[in-house]
Amino acid sequence: MRPPLVACTRALLVLVALGTALSMFLAPLLAAEVGGQHPEVRGLVVPYSVLAVLALLAVEVALVAVWRLLGLAARDEVFDPRALRSVTVVIGCVATVATLAATVFGHLTFGAQLGGPLVLLGLLGSLVGGGALALLVVVLRALLRAATADRRELAAVI
Repeated sequence: MRPPLVACTRALLVLVALGTALSMFLAPLLAAEVGGQHPEVRGLVVPYSVLAVLALLAVEVALVAVWRLLGLAARDEVFDPRALRSVTVVIGCVATVATLAATVFGHLTFGAQLGGPLVLLGLLGSLVGGGALALLVVVLRALLRAATADRRELAAVI
């Protein structure tokens, strides 16, 4: 990869990481504000804040894994077992965020019976969207694994 592209991508990753870190502090404050205005959800402020912070931590972990993948790509070492580990971390993070989001939307819909149709759409979106994204990255990991094996085989022949 060209150095300017790597630098721009890393700058964007830093901005996303900073925004995510800021969101970890703002999410509980926003939840407390909503809980203060709507007494029916006051009991959900702490558990939902914890789940939001956990989801944002998973995003931060995924950003670190993407940073590592970017470093491998910059050094033209992407066909390396280290890349497979980083992609596996990203898959775990995607699954974690989707599961946490589905848990919140599912509890709101079926447990607390609050929200209405938009919350149900959020549940379906987190299940379908999160599942589709996780499966997409699983397929990309399989392609990376095959390409890594091909690169190793080619290196042995040459």
